[in-house]
Amino acid sequence: MSGQLTFTLIICGAAIAAGILLGNGAVYFFNKMPGKWLCDYGQEPDEELMHPTHQRVKSTPWKYVFSGLFIAAGIKMGLENPLYALPALAALWLLLEMSIADIKYMIVPDQLIMLLVITGLGFIPHHAFGVMDCLVGAAIGFGIMVLIAVIGRLVYKKAAVGGADIKLFGALGLCLGTDGIIAVFILSTFLSAGHFLWLLIRRKIRLSGERPMVPYIAAAATIYLVILHEMSYNIVVQL
Repeated sequence: MSGQLTFTLIICGAAIAAGILLGNGAVYFFNKMPGKWLCDYGQEPDEELMHPTHQRVKSTPWKYVFSGLFIAAGIKMGLENPLYALPALAALWLLLEMSIADIKYMIVPDQLIMLLVITGLGFIPHHAFGVMDCLVGAAIGFGIMVLIAVIGRLVYKKAAVGGADIKLFGALGLCLGTDGIIAVFILSTFLSAGHFLWLLIRRKIRLSGERPMVPYIAAAATIYLVILHEMSYNIVVQL
């Protein structure tokens, strides 16, 4: 009993420290992010991006909100599997940064996607089928989004998804594996469709309006990483 209590206290303490660091770091890093990261290739950042006269993300209340979310996720995952919590928290942090960039500037920095790919290496021991599951997951994630892009181009004569979304799904597939990327695709589709319908009812958006998609993907990935991954892994192992 004493050993279990000590373990719980250590994990909770580490999660609180990591959550505060990640929450505050998310705001600080985004405000200091190079302006060129937030522009399309071939474009030069304007004066506001190069030398912002105000914070891109306000420190208050967001550093407290983000810190609280990271602390809660860190405690939940850390108590289940501390080694899994490390890459999972890193992935969540990167997805948060991408979501903010997509909401504010409709851009997803490739630099952050590459960091997510590197983070995917930390997930390899936490997949029942190891590296093969990661590679298949990446192929499925990339392939699904390419297929949607092709169908959108053929049917609607315009891009249904952006190139950044395609690359992001490939990187996420590397992290989450086969089951994970399929679950995230389904969850993000329902989250996006439900929110879109709600905005239409309230007349906050037009039927042809463009929206940032990364926040829905990030929310779906968070649900999977924090809640569903352990359940999915245990089911696969038992089978």
